[in-house]
Amino acid sequence: MFIMEKIQAYNSFFSGKRRTTAISSFIFIMLLSSITTTSLSFVNSENIALAQSQSGSSLSPDSNETGRINNTIANKISEQQQQSNQIPSSSQEPKTHEYTLIAEETTLEIGPGLRVDAWTYNGTIPGPTITATEGDRVIIHFINKTPLPHTVHLHGDHPSEEDGVFEMVGPNGTYTYDIIAQPAGALAYHCHVPPVMQHVRMGLYGAFIVYPKTPLPPAREYVLVSGEYDTQNQLTPLPEYFMFNGYTEQYHLHPLPARTNETVRIYLINLGMSPSYGIHIHGTLFKAYPSGILDNPTFNVQSWELASGNTAVLEAKWPWPGKFTFHYHGIPEERGAMGYFNVTNASSNAIDGRDVVITKSINMNDWQMNLTKSLQKADPNGKITAVSSGTNEEHHEMMMEGGGDEEMRMEMEQNENASQLTNADNSTQISIVNGATTLGDKAFSPSHVKIKVGSTVVWTNDDSTIHTVTSGAPSTPNAGQVFDSGLTSLISPSKTYSHKFTSAGEFSYFCRLHPTMVGEIEVVQ
Repeated sequence: MFIMEKIQAYNSFFSGKRRTTAISSFIFIMLLSSITTTSLSFVNSENIALAQSQSGSSLSPDSNETGRINNTIANKISEQQQQSNQIPSSSQEPKTHEYTLIAEETTLEIGPGLRVDAWTYNGTIPGPTITATEGDRVIIHFINKTPLPHTVHLHGDHPSEEDGVFEMVGPNGTYTYDIIAQPAGALAYHCHVPPVMQHVRMGLYGAFIVYPKTPLPPAREYVLVSGEYDTQNQLTPLPEYFMFNGYTEQYHLHPLPARTNETVRIYLINLGMSPSYGIHIHGTLFKAYPSGILDNPTFNVQSWELASGNTAVLEAKWPWPGKFTFHYHGIPEERGAMGYFNVTNASSNAIDGRDVVITKSINMNDWQMNLTKSLQKADPNGKITAVSSGTNEEHHEMMMEGGGDEEMRMEMEQNENASQLTNADNSTQISIVNGATTLGDKAFSPSHVKIKVGSTVVWTNDDSTIHTVTSGAPSTPNAGQVFDSGLTSLISPSKTYSHKFTSAGEFSYFCRLHPTMVGEIEVVQ
């Protein structure tokens, strides 16, 4: 009413040529007024419709210009209202996200030339990163294509039946997890079947990122998932290899790009099984959200301790270009958990949100996952690299020197030659024969072998079910002390396990799953 009274007053006062000039001035005045008007609670779509209806009933023959004014004002008010009512896309109605996770056995490389047996979600270590916004519904269809039971245990808030602990999923089984994503922050998922340390170290783990409803400030975002592996004993407290995203020295060989003065946000998930170590980022103090929960108050830190199963969200920024290392202090950095950020100045024509972070974030997760896949080279039929006890430091040194590929290829070729029964280097193959579960001391062929110190024995599973090769005798304290395939990977049909004997003696062995299966290795100088 107030607006239309002004229009009618100006229409009756102005005429002829003065009307056109006055109306132009009036448009400018009323547009300014409309900005203030939209902030008042009583100006809504009903007021606008009412004003248009009243003005329409009193239009004179020269009212076309006035009608255009009314439309301009109404459109401006409506536009202002839409802007004031608009909310970020991440704060819209909750969405539903569906994922499929497939547990499957494969072999893959966790370092240059180092191929190992692995249990994976969707063929990589770690599995795919699951993302959602807080309050979204997340549905995970889990399919177990392995000969062992597995689960998907999600960190965060959810009912018991969605927890992935007691609902074990057997071979060829399926289960659907249905949760609401909460709280916002860096969470995790992993298999929770005992021994959990073995199932996780074999590769059944991944990141679960829950974004807040109100978006965080723009940043270049990375996901780093810490993991471990031991080729001899997956239950050891001090494993041979530590890694970020499933590959030792990955980000030392392929550094993470960043730009000067842009925020780098790291979703750090520690799914290693070792005691707590401190993550350190060079060249800057950085901000840490404790336990990866974005509602927690932050700390400015020089390093941040992270225990097994815990997470953190870290934010760093560098005003200088250069190479800035990140690593876990102590043993992990010596065994693969090290990389660096390659920080450069953005070019003058850099595009915001693609080349540099200014007002738009850049999510690097897809780039990271593609890099990991290309390095791991998953192959269900691949031949694993035989690594005897104590050789991991030598392998690590070769990788750091950049000359590991050729040496490791030579070692792999030697291991391939070991597939023959007796080779020039005295390597020996033993068959786990078909029907071995009921054959006792005839389950391994030959059941007794005599080899020299430094020789490698390769067991091949020619049976139709899974087995282990475990030193010692069943139910004794020394079981598995010398070698144990059950502490790395159970030997599936057609798969192999190898061990290099470095000392003389007589070594009896058995299958943990079928303890009547026994054999013996005699090692002489």
